[in-house]
Amino acid sequence: MKRTKKLAALGLAGIMAVSALAGCSSGNSTESKAPGSEAQKETSSGDKVKITVWTENRHDLEYMNKIVDEFNKTNDHIEIEYVVQTENYVNLLTMAANSGQSPDVFTQVNPADFKNFADSGIIEPLNDYLTDEFKKVNEADKHLYEGYNVQGDKIYFVPCGKRSGSRIIYNKEIFDKLGLEVPKKLSDLPKVAKTITDAGAGEFYGIAFPGASGPFERWLEHSAEMSGITPYNYREGRFDFTGFKPYLETVRQMFTENSVFPGSSSMKIDPVRVQFSEGHIGIHANASQEATVLTEQFPSKVEWGVAQLPTLDGEIKGSEACSPNNGWMMSAFTGHPKEAWEVIEYFGSETVLKGYLEGGYTLPLSSYMAEKIDKTKTGRMADFAGADYEAVLPVAPSVTPEGENYRDALWNACLPEGGSIDETIAALNKTYNDALDKEVKMGKTKRLVIKDYDPLNPGAGTVEYLDK
Repeated sequence: MKRTKKLAALGLAGIMAVSALAGCSSGNSTESKAPGSEAQKETSSGDKVKITVWTENRHDLEYMNKIVDEFNKTNDHIEIEYVVQTENYVNLLTMAANSGQSPDVFTQVNPADFKNFADSGIIEPLNDYLTDEFKKVNEADKHLYEGYNVQGDKIYFVPCGKRSGSRIIYNKEIFDKLGLEVPKKLSDLPKVAKTITDAGAGEFYGIAFPGASGPFERWLEHSAEMSGITPYNYREGRFDFTGFKPYLETVRQMFTENSVFPGSSSMKIDPVRVQFSEGHIGIHANASQEATVLTEQFPSKVEWGVAQLPTLDGEIKGSEACSPNNGWMMSAFTGHPKEAWEVIEYFGSETVLKGYLEGGYTLPLSSYMAEKIDKTKTGRMADFAGADYEAVLPVAPSVTPEGENYRDALWNACLPEGGSIDETIAALNKTYNDALDKEVKMGKTKRLVIKDYDPLNPGAGTVEYLDK
């Protein structure tokens, strides 16, 4: 029998439809369906227990179809139904949980949504399920990140890989033809972008930003991290967006000089990727998922290279955030927790991960798996590996400020029509710290303070969670 529980609705307003499966449907993958549809049956037509798995990943669909098919052919008591949800993933998960139609297993969510899911009882801790073999392969006891995959002593998912921090991805053919180098200083970027645009004469442009797909967090925020700038001042326990000003000014300059691919400020990420792969953009930037995107999803027609992000002065003064990924959560409402765990265990097994990592779908997080894979098989993923300046940053307190979230507000301030940059930053400093003070006082969150915080060693400081 399924557990029932009253859940707080988390941002369901405005959900009008669900998305379709991206890519081909093979094996037991299925197109996305609204909660309550026929896709959400608890058991299959035979004696096998049906475990429904939701993911928002599509770059790995060919491989995941293959390993799901193999599981379904060989397992005598479980059938996996693998569903790709390409839009509104978190809202659909919340809707499904509230309507009693939650998938049994689903891919991890970001820290803010993780806190909501844990607090609302949508996800089940995995502590009692973790086996010695699973811990060995994924080094589960080593990768415990408060507010990311752990809350207190409860482990809600174990990351089985990692997404690198962002990199500059550039058209080598254009750079070689024009005798350009990828700039190491942020202030040199507009000149390079304008040089490319002028040479392109309407055929190609200097740079692009996917304005409808979180452009600020894709690389601008990461470049700031490498310059020692973060939205949250860990030493003081306050939000401070002041350090982002040079980034907003630099991007606005490139827009003003018409060095940005026309219309990209309203594009989603995939159309930008297509334009880059067609040779119409000189500079793109993103994390390691581009390794497979530009070789499988949108195979590039041009030779492309990968380089370190520019920083304010050309020096690295802080760690760039990387993201532990490939983690699987168990629904607290599954009627088959034992079987749901068996599926998670399979996805995180040495055999499955070896093929996944060698396929270039993510980078190894555990040293155990790093030693097991043949690195010559990982393809362009190797270009994103090995940066010693990357780390998992402490998760700042989750707050709900009035007005825009900081990433949207900072991006909008990058645009020529975005208004005063100074006023945008001042407003964010006020709304975020007002929200922090209020929610700490209400007991909804705690103030994170790391008095000895070192941007180059973000996990080494003494962490305090204060209720004032």
